[in-house]
Amino acid sequence: MITKKVTKFYHGLLSLFAMAVFIFGGIVYYGVEPQIPLMFGCAVACVVAVWIGYKWEEILSAIIEGVSSALEAVLVLMLIGVLVGAWIASGTVPTLIYYGLNLISARFFLVSAALTCGIVSFALGAWGTVGTMGLAFMGIGIALKIPSPLVAGAIISGSYLGEIISPVSDATNLTAAVTQCNIFDLMRKSMPLSMLAFAISEVLYFILGMEYSQSGRTVEMSIAPFFEALEQGVRITPANLLPALVLVLCVSRKIPAIPTMFAGVVAGLGVGVLVQGQSPGDMLTVCLSGYVSHTGNAEIDGLLTNGGMNSMLHSITIVIIAMAFGGIMQGTGQMSALMAPVIRRIHGRGQLALATVLSCIGMNIVLPDQYLGISVPCQMYVKEFDRHGISRGCFSKVLLCGGAVTSPVVPWNTCGIYCMSILGVSATEYIMYAFLCLLLPVMVVLAEALGGMRKRWA
Repeated sequence: MITKKVTKFYHGLLSLFAMAVFIFGGIVYYGVEPQIPLMFGCAVACVVAVWIGYKWEEILSAIIEGVSSALEAVLVLMLIGVLVGAWIASGTVPTLIYYGLNLISARFFLVSAALTCGIVSFALGAWGTVGTMGLAFMGIGIALKIPSPLVAGAIISGSYLGEIISPVSDATNLTAAVTQCNIFDLMRKSMPLSMLAFAISEVLYFILGMEYSQSGRTVEMSIAPFFEALEQGVRITPANLLPALVLVLCVSRKIPAIPTMFAGVVAGLGVGVLVQGQSPGDMLTVCLSGYVSHTGNAEIDGLLTNGGMNSMLHSITIVIIAMAFGGIMQGTGQMSALMAPVIRRIHGRGQLALATVLSCIGMNIVLPDQYLGISVPCQMYVKEFDRHGISRGCFSKVLLCGGAVTSPVVPWNTCGIYCMSILGVSATEYIMYAFLCLLLPVMVVLAEALGGMRKRWA
């Protein structure tokens, strides 16, 4: 009979090290997706749990509990895919892009490029924005003779703003789910600081861009094909923005995430049928399989061929396996044992926020995937935030601002690899210009430290 033993620090360290080896080797060395390496990491954590003295039934119960905590995120992610497909077919996303492109200015190219990417990423997320609008802006920037690292930094800052403030962002929904925080509470906590960091970034882009101010003719010629393709693909009208307004209204009324997403889907279906002339059957098919664009413009078609519930299965599998790993680590005491030496040295809210942000950055480096850069530190620090009486909303904000925006500046992180491959600029070159990614983690630590000081003085 196996006797249950006390979990030691080296038990947790062994599981985490094995996971880092599998994930880092799989993603960086072999170039594979993280799901299967994640499974092998979970297997090692299970073996370690058996070594400690846990029975399989106990380990399975911990896995189920970890996965169960992510079920709301899974439902929301499925709805995000449905919503994006419906919004593209209804013309909501094309209209946002159309109006966003009208903001482009040669004199303020970096400022307007970052702002436009922020608008588009609010609806499509960072990767979709970088891979389409970002690629287009890189071409325009080259034509204007602006250094590529500077253009790439502006694109990434704008694109990853959406990862923080959008209710349809994978990172925002994952963070809300793993911390068991209402997504709209998280948005309300994160938005002021994120918008301040973005505003500071825009000021810096304005200053740096003054040296490269040019005639607007190059910009007009560069974006004219995009306007033509958008007008050809859908009917551009302010009525297309109704689904977005419905979403904003639901958020402002503090309606829960799932009903809010569903309301956005229904509004998108209505606009698609009544304004764009799509058949109800086609709209329902788009909601499942995604929208396929045929404007003839490769960049626009790449941007608008998106959405559908099926498109979210990749993200959902990562979330489920990552939360299974977290469940094993928590349920068998490995996470508590691993964190004990760190927790003993933390005194105060600012130090706790700093430790969390540094852990998010560390996980983005050794477990190079954004989902793991958020979910693993959550398992590490959630009990400590609760012990300090800090709300789950503030905890979620720290996780999101530390884990999401730092992933694209790590060259071997999945986000960094993607951005570098699309933009053709190394992360080591654009990191100094990705101002939002540099400012936000520092600002969230300072904000929490000041919050702790005010509480002590009150």
